[in-house]
Amino acid sequence: MSEQRGKIVFSSGTTNDYDLWSLDMATGRIVQLTHGKAWNDKPCWSPDGTRVVFTSNRQSKGQNLFWVSAEGGEPTALTNLDLWMDSPAFSPDGSKIAFISNEAGNNDVWVMDADGQNRTQVTRHEASDKHARWAADGRGLYFSSDRDDNDADIWYVDLSTGQTRQINQDGGLDISPTPSPDGQLIAFCSNRQLVADPEKPFADRDKDIWLMRADGTSPVRLTESQGADFNPCWSPDGTHILYSASDSKDVCHLRIVDVSEVVAAFASPDADAVHHAARRLRHTKVSYDRSEMQAEIGAQRHAIFLTSWIPDNWMKGVYPRGYFGQERNAHWVGAS
Repeated sequence: MSEQRGKIVFSSGTTNDYDLWSLDMATGRIVQLTHGKAWNDKPCWSPDGTRVVFTSNRQSKGQNLFWVSAEGGEPTALTNLDLWMDSPAFSPDGSKIAFISNEAGNNDVWVMDADGQNRTQVTRHEASDKHARWAADGRGLYFSSDRDDNDADIWYVDLSTGQTRQINQDGGLDISPTPSPDGQLIAFCSNRQLVADPEKPFADRDKDIWLMRADGTSPVRLTESQGADFNPCWSPDGTHILYSASDSKDVCHLRIVDVSEVVAAFASPDADAVHHAARRLRHTKVSYDRSEMQAEIGAQRHAIFLTSWIPDNWMKGVYPRGYFGQERNAHWVGAS
């Protein structure tokens, strides 16, 4: 991984026991950031890389927002409500956090100060708004919503005016919009390549990573694997995209793809250049020593004396494939 710099943070575990881990892309050093049996998920770095905001049910029946140091430790609660909160994201200047909440009775976009104060509702619609991410200039937020045709598309809300506009309108589920560092492109997850079932508009069909201009034009598919590819994340320099790849219900690992040629092609006057570049992409699995992560998850199994004598390799065989090292919802920050 010497060609990559910065750190990624991701969640890994099994049902009701997910923890956060950071990985130094240059050295391969991995650090466990959270501990204990709870659902810790959806991590996002602060712009300076000193802390991570995330969702967790560690202190209540709901999903609240917390932050933890880049080196781990005891998390600090930002909210304390028995509600559902999701997809927290720091603003480009680090002063605000956007997130999804049902505090007003519906899934809407909210913003608060980075210390958890001054929660402010941004969108108000009877539809379900999800996956909020900041525009590169910090003036607005991209999010996915089914408010137009009962099939999720990507929208933008201007924070100064509160006005929303629809970015795209395509068949299928378009979610997780993630602007490039320069704000010119948006990576997102979609199952639009499949024929939609009108009776099941949100069925968990095969999903891939797509890329389009920030105005919703010129969409191109970046992945074509079987199963779900989801949660795209840009490298700090805008040349790579990191994503989670689930080849089955039991296996999910992080993969990375160099999109520098595709990004350059978007600036070309040749209308076919983008698709030609996308067909030449090579995807690689993020490689690192997973033994520490596997040991932490595996340690949970031997707490009961009746199974403490069973060898590890046999115990692994009775659990679902991928129990060791489910990796998802990664976020990338530059080297400090």
